[in-house]
Amino acid sequence: MRYFVFVVALVLAVTVSAAAAPTASGTSIDFELIQHGVEVYNASMENAPDMVKSLLGDEKIEINIIRENGTILAAGLYMENALVVKTVEGEMDSPTVVIEGTEDAITRILGAEDPVEVFQQARNDGEISITGKTFKAKFKIAAALSSTTLLEFLADVVTR
Repeated sequence: MRYFVFVVALVLAVTVSAAAAPTASGTSIDFELIQHGVEVYNASMENAPDMVKSLLGDEKIEINIIRENGTILAAGLYMENALVVKTVEGEMDSPTVVIEGTEDAITRILGAEDPVEVFQQARNDGEISITGKTFKAKFKIAAALSSTTLLEFLADVVTR
């Protein structure tokens, strides 16, 4: 089974951005592709283990993708009961989680044989970061990044 984290991410980011991988023609990640990723993610949450739902819960997630041309794609995800209930283009007020990553790193993760390993390397290299802005969010991120159950569930979402 393939493993993946993005998004958390981008969950988170990465789950949401999973469907937003650049196409073979070289199209960059854009807001419409993130919205499509949200649809895939929300449809998958029906079968998510309770532990996964409790970790993802209610958050305001800001995603910042640094594109190859140096511009930044910013999007906000409002989550309730582990579902994305609203997506906004641009920065958001008072996010509880901020996910930042380069488009190149995201592309490598999504195309990897072992996405978890590539994610971890990108995180270690500073190409992807997931930052909790509240104590609760920091705790959830630490738990999510160490949860095999969450990683396996997100990997399954990505490979659909």
